[in-house]
Amino acid sequence: MKYRAALSGLLCGAGALGCVEERWDHDREGGSSIVFGIDQTKNAEGKLTTSAGYELLDLRDQGWSARGFASADRSCWAERLDDRLGQPRVAGGVATFQGGLLPANGIAVVANRVDDLKLDGAAWTHVGESLTFEAKGFAMPDIPPSQVLVPSLDLAILTPADGAAEVPVKIDQELEVGWTPSDKSAPHENVVASLTAVPADQPNARGVELRCFFDRDAGIGRFPTKLMDRFAMLVGGAPGSTLKGKLHIATHRQLTIFADGGWTVYVVATAEQREQPFALPR
Repeated sequence: MKYRAALSGLLCGAGALGCVEERWDHDREGGSSIVFGIDQTKNAEGKLTTSAGYELLDLRDQGWSARGFASADRSCWAERLDDRLGQPRVAGGVATFQGGLLPANGIAVVANRVDDLKLDGAAWTHVGESLTFEAKGFAMPDIPPSQVLVPSLDLAILTPADGAAEVPVKIDQELEVGWTPSDKSAPHENVVASLTAVPADQPNARGVELRCFFDRDAGIGRFPTKLMDRFAMLVGGAPGSTLKGKLHIATHRQLTIFADGGWTVYVVATAEQREQPFALPR
């Protein structure tokens, strides 16, 4: 699962609207949450693919919850992905994304399906377009048709400069990513950057992720050193060894829906821009 939700309801800078939108539906008692996502990825040959899936993050009534470390403003998170609920079996459910370049009937995310739905081609072409999302089942209240704005497909990444090289990372220094800010007339959106790694002694684990959400208009983002340290601690490994993993950079838009029964539903659209290796000496 690669659908990364800004769990804080993060906006793209003070006073900026549209990057992470929120909709309130009744009460917020309880504490159950789920993320649905649609993602576009471009391979080295330029071929676009679309994937869609879901993951339960928290179902407090049954004593489960996602755990991890967060920055003070909750824009960065470090967590073991195996600590998430994932996809515990539920009675059933279907969520659909429609619109854009998707098939006429849209695409369906089906409860209890372990692998993501994947199809060749793009789901959208222009930032500011919207897809329609709705869902029934998944042990949550029905979510009526809702408009999800999508992010841009292209991001000119400046740092790291070489998109193929292994990125050297130091645990006591902020890792910086940089990009060309969007035109001031363009809709606001986020850039989400993440580090992922799998512990050497747990090759079948989902791994550990440190993800940060940045305002695209800023043109730059930095991983906090404290969270870098927590990330390395969660991955584990012997002193003197080198932690290796992947750096991911994507554009990101999100709709957050607060529904009956304390449910928070994150609907995320991302366009993957880069994946490259990194090395972090301990």
